[in-house]
Parts: sequence; structure tokens; C-alpha cells
Amino acid sequence: MANMSRRTFMVAGTALAGAISAAGISREAVAADKNGFMAASANATSKDDGVKKGPGLQRIFALCEVTGGGEKIYGIAAEYDADIDPTSLALTTFKAGVIPAAEGFFAGMPNEPDKNATQAKPLPRAITSIYTHAEPALLAGQSSVTGRYVIVEFAHDPDLSLSTQDSDIVSLTQVKNVKTLAGHVYAASNTPWSNVAARGNNVVIRGVDEWEQHHWWWDDTRSAWLEYSIYLPKSFLKPGGENKAYPLVLAITHSGTSYDGTCAQTLTEQCIASIWSMPEEQDLHECVVITPRYERTTMNDYWEHTSDVENTWRLVQSLLSNTWDYGNPNLEDRADKVLKIDASRVYCTGWSMGAMTSLWLMAKHPETFAAGLIIAGQQRPKDVATLANQKLLIITGSDDNKATPWNEKCVPVWEQGGAKVTRPSELLDPTLIFPVNNQQALTEQVNHYLDQGGNITFLTFKGVDHMASARKFFYINAARAWLFKQQKV
Repeated sequence: MANMSRRTFMVAGTALAGAISAAGISREAVAADKNGFMAASANATSKDDGVKKGPGLQRIFALCEVTGGGEKIYGIAAEYDADIDPTSLALTTFKAGVIPAAEGFFAGMPNEPDKNATQAKPLPRAITSIYTHAEPALLAGQSSVTGRYVIVEFAHDPDLSLSTQDSDIVSLTQVKNVKTLAGHVYAASNTPWSNVAARGNNVVIRGVDEWEQHHWWWDDTRSAWLEYSIYLPKSFLKPGGENKAYPLVLAITHSGTSYDGTCAQTLTEQCIASIWSMPEEQDLHECVVITPRYERTTMNDYWEHTSDVENTWRLVQSLLSNTWDYGNPNLEDRADKVLKIDASRVYCTGWSMGAMTSLWLMAKHPETFAAGLIIAGQQRPKDVATLANQKLLIITGSDDNKATPWNEKCVPVWEQGGAKVTRPSELLDPTLIFPVNNQQALTEQVNHYLDQGGNITFLTFKGVDHMASARKFFYINAARAWLFKQQKV
């Protein structure tokens, strides 16, 4: 993933000096940017220097996933030069470690340090599963398929809201023999391998690597521009995909990804945008997803906003013109394809500043959006009175002293405007959100309120503050499912 913003371009080559002793791995960390995708080459012989190596282990990858708490490392892929015999593998074949994020790093916070700017040593990570694969990726069934990649997988915490403690840097040592399918034996070694490479860390991020970053919407007549990332559905990339019209999700992130942030940060620091592109979500609700990358806070707590708010709507309008043909020209599956959007199924979502921006856009352009999923955002009642005729699902925490009370103030304004608002006095239980594959009780509870026929439903979870709402509420399956059921007549 490229990760240069215009503001960081001039300082991208500045080196952050410091030797890191990581179980025998020494390297210089380069502060090319703050999001961890770029790092300097290592000095150890076990780094990936881009030179083809001899028989055996070639390089390793950190296998990551973006969660509500940020990007976490769920495993390591070891790439060999030949297909590996899975029967030669055991949980003790490798020793694995993950270097913790730099002190003070907290995903999504403004001016956070580079999480890879650390001198910490890798912390051992228990291997819970090992198998072979044809690509550097985790397998849901954790059963071997023929391939040259050995996947060592770690335990996944079922609570996806827990803040990440991981950098992007991993260590792997092959401490026992490994055999190829052809019968060759690669001997054990005490040399640790690092995924630090000459052009950045070797990192695979499930559901995120498929995004196209650093697109530009522009309007020459107004000298206006806006940077954004886009996810193109798998079926669009297949032959004939350009003949299908897709739903569009506008996912607006928070102010923590502004302030010299990058497109990569809008996708990796929290799940606000990336959750919609996860393979399992696309299987249920195939859609195009766009997320803008702002260089400043677009809307503040004084109800003031920048031109980027209106420019975001204009970006949506450009996609609705069904003339978008800016897919990567170097990839045959999308070059010159024209993307079509179903104008009856355009959705808006966001958290904090992103939720505030979503409310504003829906109030000012009610003809554009079919529905909005608003997570912990607030607006001044008089500015969003027109939302009385919109479809909204608003979710806040009881300990959020801005979003919850301000939405409460909006309720009577919306009701006076003709809205039917479902606002239960019951506080919902956030412990029902995780694990995400066991939400039956929560789904019944949420659907009970959604089925009451209100065009605006306003739910609040007990004991959740503003920051925790981003890490938890996007995982409410019933909320995402509700969004895609809405359609403009």
C-alpha cells in the first residue's frame, strides 16, 4: 500500500535513527510515514532485500486484520521456494514473535507516533494452528491446501473492540526441519526472519489490500479537490461486471485520521470503512465503498464545517453520474470499465466527525441517500430538521456526553416534522456484541425496535463512552443488515 500524503512527501525520506535489537534482528526504522506501512530495510541477513534467495525460506509476511481496536496481527506467512509437505509441520516447527507498537500509539488518535518507531524486542506469540497455503493468507478452515506458504496462525480475541498492541513487524524462526512435497529437507536454523523489507514491511491486510487508494475527485471550475479510496466489488471485476448497478456506501471516518493522515490510515486505524469490504460482509451485501481522506477536521463541535463536506457530496454525485472509469489502468480486470451505481441504494455512515458529516449531508441532500447508520455523531437540531423524512439508525453510548444528549434534543424536532421516532428507554447490553458470530439475542433485541415502523430509530448502549462506540457498534450485524434493506422509492 502506498502511504504518501502530499504534506508528508517532502519529509518522507527522513530517517528515524535507531537500532532495534529484536531477537538478533537489527534494523534502522525509517519514519516515512505514521501508519506503519513503510519501514527501512534491515541490516540482518534474514531480511527481504528483494534479491532471489537459494532453496528454502524466501521471506515472511505479517497477516493482519483491521478490527474495531485497529490493525492486529493474526498470523505469519512463511514463503518457501517450493510446495511444502504439511505432514512435516507441527506447532513447534516455528517460533514466532510480534514487536509491540511504539509507546503512546493508540489507533485513530491525532498525532499518534509511528507504531513501528520502537526499540522493543518481539514478544513471543503462541502458534495455535499451522498449515500450508497457495498464498499468504489465513484459511477459515485452517486445513492445508497445496502451496509454498506455511501459515502460522495465532489466537483471535473474540472481543474485536480491544485496542491493538501490535506494530507491523514480526519475527519467525524455523527451529525444526521442513520438508517439501518433492522430498527435499530444509534444515532447522536459529536465524530469525523479519518481515522488514527494503521498500516497507511485508504486510497482508485482509479486506483492505483490495481497496484502491489515492483517487482524486476534482472540480476545475471551483479549484476543488478531494482525495478518497474506493473498494470495487469482486463481481464488478469479472467479465460483464460493468453491466450491473451496485449499492454505494459512503463511509466517513473521524478527525483522528485527519491532520496529515493518509488513505491507509482511514482504512486501518479503525473498522469504520474497512468493515464494509470484508469478504464475509461483501458476500452478504455486495457494494461499492468509498471513504474520503481529509486534511483537516471537516466539522467541529461548534457546528462549523469546511468545504470538504460539500465536496464529499459532490464526490458521491460524480459516482452517481455512472461515468466513473478511473480503476487502476494497469489491471485488466478494471481498466476502462465504467462503474454503475444504483441511485436508490446510496447509504451514508460514519463515527464521531464522520457521523456528524453524515447527518449534515443527509439533511442538506435528502434526495441522495436511502438511509444512514449514524454511530456517535451529533448535530444542532435546527440544522437537521429535514431528517424527519429520512431513514436513520442512530446508535450511541450512555456515557457519551455529546452524541447522546444532542440526539435527544433532535428527537422532538424530528417528531414535529412528521417523523416516527423509535426511542426506547431501555439501555442495550454491549456484552452481547461479541463474539460477532453469536449475536442472536442482540439481533432479536435490535430488530424488535427496528420493526416498530419508525423511520428514525435511536438506540443507546449502557456504559459505552464515545471512543468505545467506534470500536464496538459497527459490529452490530442487525444494524448493517438494516441499512442494506433500505431503498429510495
